[in-house]
Amino acid sequence: MIGVCITVIFLVLIIGMIWNKKIHWDFQESNQVLTNPGRGFYIQVNSADYERIPEVAKEVRVILLAFHMDEYIQSEISEEKLDQLRHALDTAKKEHMAVVFRAAYGFHDEVLEPDEIQGMGKHIEQISRVLNEYEEDILVVQAGMLGEYGEWHSSIYLEGNEEEQKRSRLYILKQWEEYLNPGIKVAVRRPRFIREAMEANILKGRLSLHNDALLSTDSDMGTYDDPGMERADELKWMEGNLAEQVNGGEMPTPEEWSLPKNAEKEFAMMHVSYLNLKYNEEVIERWSSMSIHGMNAKSYLENHLGYRLFLTEIGMRKVYLEPELSMAGMQMSIKLCNSGYGAVSPKYKVFLSLDSGKEQIFQEIQIPEIYYISNGQTVKKQVSVKLPKKFLQGSEKIVIGLKIARDEGNDEEKDCVQLANEEFIYHGGVNEMMSLQRVSKWLYKVSE
Repeated sequence: MIGVCITVIFLVLIIGMIWNKKIHWDFQESNQVLTNPGRGFYIQVNSADYERIPEVAKEVRVILLAFHMDEYIQSEISEEKLDQLRHALDTAKKEHMAVVFRAAYGFHDEVLEPDEIQGMGKHIEQISRVLNEYEEDILVVQAGMLGEYGEWHSSIYLEGNEEEQKRSRLYILKQWEEYLNPGIKVAVRRPRFIREAMEANILKGRLSLHNDALLSTDSDMGTYDDPGMERADELKWMEGNLAEQVNGGEMPTPEEWSLPKNAEKEFAMMHVSYLNLKYNEEVIERWSSMSIHGMNAKSYLENHLGYRLFLTEIGMRKVYLEPELSMAGMQMSIKLCNSGYGAVSPKYKVFLSLDSGKEQIFQEIQIPEIYYISNGQTVKKQVSVKLPKKFLQGSEKIVIGLKIARDEGNDEEKDCVQLANEEFIYHGGVNEMMSLQRVSKWLYKVSE
């Protein structure tokens, strides 16, 4: 009798040791170049040339869609022209491209504009109706409209004193606010313009920056023009105030400012998500011949435009009883890092994928902090993985993965987010992290 008791106690101790054994995996960011949606280099395309988009989609995941309104300076935009815009947006959608949009009365010098600024307001109303149909595919709308190239200079409405110019700028932003869906962000040309809109409570929480003179001069050709604020002050302000926005631009000249080390520093502070691939290829070519952090500078900087998510650690127990998996669930902790310059869009949700080999289901997990981190910041989350009983009836391994997508049903890899983890298989939009394998009638073991 004493021998039996000792044996039972011994078995209980052994089971307890196995039961309480914890496993912990640490991961590092890979160097692989990822082509995740809604970030990276872009190419400009005229909406009238939308047939170019499939070819452009072979190079980039973002386009700047230029909407030329030269023919409609004194009239409403025709339905034919608006249908052209729909065709362009629809083509971008089919090619899984994110769209940066800008409308202007001429993408050239010396443009003509409507006689009354209210004519611009009517055009914004018409354009917004079309853009709203494709809200999920719009990365950001550049405010445009005013002046040459829609860049808010050389406009008849930006003449006169500063108060008159400000009134014109705020009018355009107010029209975008009124007619665009609330989920669409708007970008302006200078940080000062964001601050004046913030003071007027226009487009609150939705204003981004497009700097079309990136890394060019001490003031980026007038981008940083607020009296009393130097370049360093502006960068510090953007670092603290534009972290959740969609910022980008283009580089007009190959200057010392655009060397990789400074580009990395300023892109991080500006939270840059998109960058023109073609406007100044000399800068890009120079990056291609240089290194930063032991990696090709072009690849490194491209990698970190926008978000770049990867798992840094996973922790859990080694074994689980079958009833526990279907009732209380498997408890695990995951830690995500975003080494990119910008935050991931709240349009993307996080799901746990459970794949039995015969069926796949998804469980949404709430990680709201993921939408606020960038530049190496991390978020840690405790997750409960509850498996359906039907998954536990067979002997097949159960693969557990992480899916970051707009919805659980989309298995198109171009629409989902691949993690920068070499250890994981990326398949059907799912980053496969580990598997569960039955080892006895009631016991499951975790394996990589």
